[in-house]
Amino acid sequence: MPMRLEHVVQENGNSNGHSSILKNGTANGATPGLLNNSAHEADYFGSSKLEATRLIIQALHELEYPAAAAALEAESMCSIESADVAAFRTAVLNGRWADSERLLMEFELKAGTDVVTLKFLIRQQKFLELLEQRDLVSALGVLRGELSVLDYDTRQLHCLSSLMMCSSAEDLRDQAGWTGVEGNSRSELLRELQKYISPAVMIPEHRLATLLDQARQYEILKCTYHNFDGPVSLYTDHVCDRNQFPSITSHVLTDHTGEVWFVAFSNDGTKLASASKDLSVIIWDVATLKSIRVFHGHTDAVTSLAWSPDDTTLITCGLDHTVKLWDVQECVCLLTVPFGQPVTSCAWMQSGDEFLTGCLDIEKPITLWSIHGTTIHQWTDFRVFDLALTPDSKKIVAVCQDDKIRIYNRPDYKLNAEIQLQARMTSVSISKDSKYALVNISAKEVHLWDIDKIQLVRKCVGQQQSEFIIRSCFGGMADNFIVSGSEDASIYVWKKEDASLIEVLSGHTKGVNSVAWNPKNKYMFASASDDNTIRIWTNSS
Repeated sequence: MPMRLEHVVQENGNSNGHSSILKNGTANGATPGLLNNSAHEADYFGSSKLEATRLIIQALHELEYPAAAAALEAESMCSIESADVAAFRTAVLNGRWADSERLLMEFELKAGTDVVTLKFLIRQQKFLELLEQRDLVSALGVLRGELSVLDYDTRQLHCLSSLMMCSSAEDLRDQAGWTGVEGNSRSELLRELQKYISPAVMIPEHRLATLLDQARQYEILKCTYHNFDGPVSLYTDHVCDRNQFPSITSHVLTDHTGEVWFVAFSNDGTKLASASKDLSVIIWDVATLKSIRVFHGHTDAVTSLAWSPDDTTLITCGLDHTVKLWDVQECVCLLTVPFGQPVTSCAWMQSGDEFLTGCLDIEKPITLWSIHGTTIHQWTDFRVFDLALTPDSKKIVAVCQDDKIRIYNRPDYKLNAEIQLQARMTSVSISKDSKYALVNISAKEVHLWDIDKIQLVRKCVGQQQSEFIIRSCFGGMADNFIVSGSEDASIYVWKKEDASLIEVLSGHTKGVNSVAWNPKNKYMFASASDDNTIRIWTNSS
């Protein structure tokens, strides 16, 4: 299959949304000149007045205020691009490839730009358009006489060669992942080429909008308690009130008679499930915070649990060497799977008809099961303390007894990465966007890992952890917080962006084993403790 081409653009219009030409523009595509340079030498509150003016003119065109843009151009005596830039834009959008190359070579390019890359991009577009027109003889001439001679990318050249076999223009567009002349391909080519041109010559499109978005993101990042899903205004500095953070215990749930080791909200946020050393699992109604179901069946402590994607079924794992599937509504055990060692963890596949288990049994540390108890796939030769599946079901992340993090791909089950740590790990949880993993470390740290780049991003410190299994979770509207239990009976909260400790919450009288944030209520989370209780945390409003 040929490599798919990503340069797809709009045939009509242009990347800056206008066709303004600089007054007193230079002939070589250099930074636009001004009729009144002195008027623009002064700073605009620390920024260049010239740059600010050009960005405003560009934005006015994009906002479809051409008269206002023209008036500002006339009054300021400057415009946003030279005649050569306008000519280059027109040449690309009209498919005049020789002119496109000639004009582009006259511009000031960004440092490190390989001009061969630019020529290849232009000639590749020319080749594809000829193929689309079914002019195979001319296309072959471009392939041999213009693309091959660049000696640029052999693999891509072979992919382009294979497109000669396409049976139709439609087949070509499908195989190449390309929208064609009638689509957006020329405009996308223009955007791609613009990445290599000095921004002083050709301002990147939507530049002012980009800067405004960066300002909003900066406001969010410096907001300690950001947990707000509305638009962030630029009229004033953004600050979320600390009182909005769920730092107050609203309810204490006391039905368990033993240590509570695990809590998890249902996917719809309406129920909470808790697993305990007292051998039971309790389902709580979040609206009333009353017990509505109690599952008995395990003969030893229940270590963890997981809700099915539709919240109708629950998996529970136990020190009794079993995994059980429960019908939540009927409170009936549907399946029991025996193991040779304690089962430490479980997770549902997105489909809802398969699930994973993690176990201390070296013969089956990770097993993928059907809901009928049939083994689909099995890993061997290590022991698992905890595992998690990314929400997109593409990666399985396991923390193991040999102090390694193992990451497996789905659906081929192959090992993606193996990370050796120097301390015992106890738990792992995954962010909603499937990009990050939280790993609790017995060395009194919570590590934030980028599981795409396989890179340690942050270390959160402060919580107490040495002997027992402590769990953490992401929290807040956009996983802005990292929350962890602790052996000192406190709950620790860090800001994900910089790992700064922002809260230490007290209330439990013994170690806090597990925390869970309500997926449908950004102002609620639960904590489970060795004091036999579950605390529900909300804000003061």
